[in-house]
Amino acid sequence: MKELLKDPFILSLLAAMALIYVLLIYQAIARNPKLALIAEKIFAGIFIFSISGATGVTIMPFKKLHPQNLANQNTTAMTIILQLSIYAVFLILLSPRLSQTFKDLLRAVVRIIISGPYLAVLLFLISLSLFWSDTPSATLKTSLIILETAAVAIYISKEHKWDSLYSLIRFVGLFVLLYSLAKPSAGSDGNWTGILGHKNQFSFFMAQTAVLWLVNALYSPKQRNFSMVIFLLALIGVQKGGSGASKVLVIVLFSLWGYLGAVKKLPVRVAFVSVILFLIVSICFGMVILNNLEAIVVDGLGKDMTLTGRTDFWPQIVDKINERPLLGYGVAGFWQPWRGIDNPAANIIIVKSLFKPPHSHNGFLDLACDLGWGGLALFVISFFSNIAKGVVYLTRAKMPEAGLPLLLLTYILMTNLTETGVFAVSSIWFWYIVVTVRLSLDTAGKT
Repeated sequence: MKELLKDPFILSLLAAMALIYVLLIYQAIARNPKLALIAEKIFAGIFIFSISGATGVTIMPFKKLHPQNLANQNTTAMTIILQLSIYAVFLILLSPRLSQTFKDLLRAVVRIIISGPYLAVLLFLISLSLFWSDTPSATLKTSLIILETAAVAIYISKEHKWDSLYSLIRFVGLFVLLYSLAKPSAGSDGNWTGILGHKNQFSFFMAQTAVLWLVNALYSPKQRNFSMVIFLLALIGVQKGGSGASKVLVIVLFSLWGYLGAVKKLPVRVAFVSVILFLIVSICFGMVILNNLEAIVVDGLGKDMTLTGRTDFWPQIVDKINERPLLGYGVAGFWQPWRGIDNPAANIIIVKSLFKPPHSHNGFLDLACDLGWGGLALFVISFFSNIAKGVVYLTRAKMPEAGLPLLLLTYILMTNLTETGVFAVSSIWFWYIVVTVRLSLDTAGKT
């Protein structure tokens, strides 16, 4: 097969056929606005699927579509050309729709900035961080793809309301589940990593998928049987992933959904305080189970008493952040193993095992490494602002869409306590931008 692809005639023939298909699809999309909308959802789904979890999927060809390839040190020129070409084709095919949807883009962006200024400042900080990075080239490339992911999220959230977003995230989870069942990829410990490359990321994703499909079963009677099957398969994925934190996450997200039903009836201020209290209790609950109760941690969840060594190196990371407290080391400027002894994280190590972590195993610490305590403060303020807007939306909209923003925010918070992904080219970052933008548009003038 590879030999055939090297034949110039075969390549020319395939290119001609591809061009014909592109022109036919373009013509169909240009003539049919409904088809254009469907195509947009499909392309958005492909993009989100490719960046699923904290590191993206590991299967071809979606692995090659991950924007992180554009910033990696060892990415080949052919991979870059191929990825840019595919995304260029997507944009060309969608250009008839984009010519219409871009008309009010500036007005929407202004509304978003006014309603969500902290995220806007954070994005601006990302674009400037190359100026204080020790490796400005690496920072520039990673900043651009993080901003690219944010731009796609802003557009999707502007064009699609919560009912459409709810379907999108649910079906992306479904495809990750089905692919992972076909390719469980068990590690040496027997735990599944699925197509996400790591058991924790896989388990977290399955926990989210399980809850979303259970919610769909509760609110969509016609899809109940199918939804319950997906829910049970996702729970099997959680179990096979072997992550103790994901089991805690399932309990927290299930509890949250029942809690939101009661909170929805409360006055906005009381509801806000109630949600904050729930999050505090959930964090404490998770940390108690994963860090303090030896019988549960060691025997039940399979963890050691220091969150698999995280608490050994977290203080070391904090000390490093305090060396550049305000703005950090720049985007992708801290974890740089390819620099050898010049790597800012070179001395971070778990003494007992001599293990050098590849990242903080905490998304908020990773954000602080890149953008300092100042950047983390902007994110925290943005997060609490989203909680407030999420409560407002909860009290005014209908379930299940009304509870989706707070469910996603809770998922982002809980998964980034012991893993990373909130500030990266990931579906976690993507959905945080979506939540921020969509809530800003839905609650403007109501908070």
